[in-house]
Amino acid sequence: MTRALAISGILLCAAACERARPLEHVDPSQLAIGDQVTVRTDTVGMDAHARPATFALVDADNLGDLPAAVTLGGVLVDADGQEVGRLRAESLWIPPRGRRTFALVDDQDQARPAAVAARIDVRGAVRPRHDEPVSIEQGHVWKDGDRVVATAMVVNKADRPCHAVVLAGFHDRDGAPMTRPFSVFPIGADIERPARFVGPPGSTTGYIFVGKIRC
Repeated sequence: MTRALAISGILLCAAACERARPLEHVDPSQLAIGDQVTVRTDTVGMDAHARPATFALVDADNLGDLPAAVTLGGVLVDADGQEVGRLRAESLWIPPRGRRTFALVDDQDQARPAAVAARIDVRGAVRPRHDEPVSIEQGHVWKDGDRVVATAMVVNKADRPCHAVVLAGFHDRDGAPMTRPFSVFPIGADIERPARFVGPPGSTTGYIFVGKIRC
């Protein structure tokens, strides 16, 4: 799953002629941060950029009836509640009444052995100014031994090719986030492609979603 942590932020793309909607901030009462935060130290990045770092996995819910582009940040803390590192902010598009799993990495890309928890905060939330050109459809999840498997179709609705980072969030039986794997999908105009992610041992739920998009 650790390749997922190389990806942060969200880029909504639109045709040059498309007119952006006015900027609108989201009322904080429309957002809920999960009370279960998983702190891990593992390899993040890919290939020559791979390195060990501590990160936090946490869910955020959009309680409203409109989509929201949400940015989370936070700090890592030790057993005494003292700050031992800051987390790099991440932004994700969350659909109405939807949930997204965030992966917040130490902002110095360092391993923090003393970190046992994290304090998460909302850094900002706005209404997306453009519609997303790539979406997830026909999602399915099923049990495979001691883990779950998630599948879906990645659909490019744009009239031009796009590259989409497709991610999956897996949780254990108590609802705690476990992993967030990803794959980069080059996808042609008006094309759909299948996606499949296998959860870790002990996973009981999973889902697939789109992160960063370039068209």
